[in-house]
Amino acid sequence: MRKNPIRQCVLIISLFVVLFVYAMFQGGFVSWFLFYSFLPLWLYSIVVFFYPLHALNVERTFNQASYHAGETVVVTVRMNMPTFFPVISFIVEEEWPQSLPSKDEKMVVFPFGRKTLTFTYEIRGIPRGEHIFSNIRIKITDFFGLVSKEAEFPLQHAMVVYPRYVEMNMLKVSQSFEQGSAVSPWQLHRDMTMAVGVREYVPGDRFSWIHWKASARKNDWMTKEFEEQQNEDVVLFLDRTPTPLFEEMVTFSASFVRANIKKGVQTGFVAIGTDRLVFHPQNSEAHLQRLFYALAKVKCDSAKSFEHIISNETMLWPASASFCYMTSYLSKDLAYAVGHMAMRGRNNVVFFMKNEGAPLSNEEQEVIEQLRKKRVTTVVVTPDHVINTSLKVGSE
Repeated sequence: MRKNPIRQCVLIISLFVVLFVYAMFQGGFVSWFLFYSFLPLWLYSIVVFFYPLHALNVERTFNQASYHAGETVVVTVRMNMPTFFPVISFIVEEEWPQSLPSKDEKMVVFPFGRKTLTFTYEIRGIPRGEHIFSNIRIKITDFFGLVSKEAEFPLQHAMVVYPRYVEMNMLKVSQSFEQGSAVSPWQLHRDMTMAVGVREYVPGDRFSWIHWKASARKNDWMTKEFEEQQNEDVVLFLDRTPTPLFEEMVTFSASFVRANIKKGVQTGFVAIGTDRLVFHPQNSEAHLQRLFYALAKVKCDSAKSFEHIISNETMLWPASASFCYMTSYLSKDLAYAVGHMAMRGRNNVVFFMKNEGAPLSNEEQEVIEQLRKKRVTTVVVTPDHVINTSLKVGSE
């Protein structure tokens, strides 16, 4: 609690008067020695009382513009004093964001005669999400704590931490199980192996598309034309039902959409919970940034079942879109909802997040078999694959 400034002023004046009166009436070396010994401490209390703390210029900076989950954030706080005052130390306290684990980030800074002070601290393993840094509180006090002054500096910073991602090679989705194999009949990117012609180069064409022989004959840049695939739109549905594997599911989703967009696939994203996140298929860099921003803030807060969301949302998409589903629960209701879409001619893939080393239960194996019979691919993904390795689903 902040102390009353009037009470502090009365206190330090009273102490000075008491010691002075004591020295005057008592006399002798000891009483005057106590008075003169206390005098520097009393003068410093006066300095603290009148110090213009609000005149400080305080700023906070981060070592990067953007972050991904798990990285280390280096925060730098810089204080600039407009005029020199003989202050021995400052107590600097960061008002910690509620979205981060509670931490007492308080430091004591010694000016040593400098007008500009700089100190840094680290936040290791920053979690995914949007973290709001608000106020920095600076406090000075005398040696006995009798006089103190405190000021808050509103420095609003919104730091968005994007989800982690791993490099994925998503040429063809396929996964084999002990009870059989299920192979997806569609590819996740444009078939670049079937060139059907050449055309003049236009800005934005990839270097690998250049047709060197045609360019030499025409004495101008020529690029290959490829056969277009009918099913190029891919929509990923993320299950936001509360689960301890949600962070790994978000990491997989971020890796999945990034891999597809980098391959030139029109990729959409749907995640329904307390809010409704729907992104129609695109493959631009700006679209990828929007998806990563949504994945940075998404939470597992859905009160509705995933199969219910699938049944409602999938009916709103054109027939050419292919669907992928990221979930950590397999149920017969889910198999029915996805199987119903497969019967309507949809291409469907279910990504099932499972703990490393945990065997498939009888119900899960039964659901996978039901999906296989309906020509729906089920890919089992483990957190170890997502977090520690570069996941490769399928083969070229």
